[in-house]
Amino acid sequence: MRKFLIGFLGIILLWACNKKDDPEPIEPTVYDRTVLVYMSGENDLTEKYKMYNDLLEMDQGSRQLSDNQRLIVFIDSIGYINWPHIVEITKGQRKTVYQYDKDFAACDPQKFREIVKWTMDKYPSKEYGLVLWGHASGWLVDTDSVTTMKTRSYGYDMGYDIHEDIKSMNITQMAKALDGLPKFKYIFADCCNFMCAESAYELRNTADYLIGSAAEIPGDGAPYHTIMPALFSNSGTFYQDICNIYYDYYLEAYKTNAYRNLGLEGYSVPMSVIKLSEMESLAQATNQLLSTISNNITKPAQLDLSKHPFYFSDNLNLKVMYDMSSVFYQYASATQYNQWLGTFNKAVPYSIVSKKWQSAYYFIKNSFSQFPENESQYGGVSMYFPQQAYDSNMFKCNSLIKNYQWYYSVNWSKYGW
Repeated sequence: MRKFLIGFLGIILLWACNKKDDPEPIEPTVYDRTVLVYMSGENDLTEKYKMYNDLLEMDQGSRQLSDNQRLIVFIDSIGYINWPHIVEITKGQRKTVYQYDKDFAACDPQKFREIVKWTMDKYPSKEYGLVLWGHASGWLVDTDSVTTMKTRSYGYDMGYDIHEDIKSMNITQMAKALDGLPKFKYIFADCCNFMCAESAYELRNTADYLIGSAAEIPGDGAPYHTIMPALFSNSGTFYQDICNIYYDYYLEAYKTNAYRNLGLEGYSVPMSVIKLSEMESLAQATNQLLSTISNNITKPAQLDLSKHPFYFSDNLNLKVMYDMSSVFYQYASATQYNQWLGTFNKAVPYSIVSKKWQSAYYFIKNSFSQFPENESQYGGVSMYFPQQAYDSNMFKCNSLIKNYQWYYSVNWSKYGW
């Protein structure tokens, strides 16, 4: 009996030693790439069904994605029964994965960071992409905060549902909101006037690439049903594909009857790409180039910009955001310009020119003839060049530009501006 008990206990101990008390931990799914489309649409883009149509295109485009790719969309639209929410779009189907119980301004930097971080935490990935959907106006801001001016940097929110003033997010605040979060593979700005040196320099630590247009974009925005694979592509030139798909889509669209009265047949939307890690070098090269034309820019002297293409003008005929490559092409010597251009081309690895685009401002439409025939001088990236007239206009651009690090990096103050 004693031998039997000893043998029985041995079997029990052997079984216990081989038994796993806890199940193997399940490794969280790490996706290849998660793309967040941030739709700040509490404005006329919802009223004109632009948001609705783009979401349908995203539904269609999502059918081309693999199981290890995730398309996440934050939606802020107009309506008391449709508070801001986050959806996942998979195989053409939308599923709400987070619902807020009250409205807020989508352009609030804290909310913006909260939504970006939630997406990254919920969908851990090898890479992330960010699409900025909505209204924008480059670097033009009121103060270094959430502004209540209609002139906006990004995310123009009418405040309909919370009965507040118009708000928008400055690019300086966007950069601060993204600070410390994983760097994006790219930020694709599906909004107007985003490709300016000032904004790119501010965002230089937030992503590998910045993609968009220095000019206004059509209200219909990106063709998400065709551009979706490029937003998830692993190609070394994926950014070029994004630009080309966007450009080619409107090149064809402007031939149709729906757009024929705009007089844009043969034209499209100028697009460009900025490699953000090269922005420090571009700032240094621009600083040096400005010093070589100091006689032309030291206040009260100022550049004559009348023959250069510009990407923004408001109803007061305030022209800012001139093509920086075009301006330097005229004022720098050939040697100095070509030396700077080598640095510029590293920072801007791809651009595609259109000398006309769909514009809301007749000042721009009437000035398309200012675009010289020589396309090689266009860079597709804008820059602010101070002018005395900007001291007295309502936006006081010569003061506003001081909110941006680019102003100090290229040393505009050295020339009295």
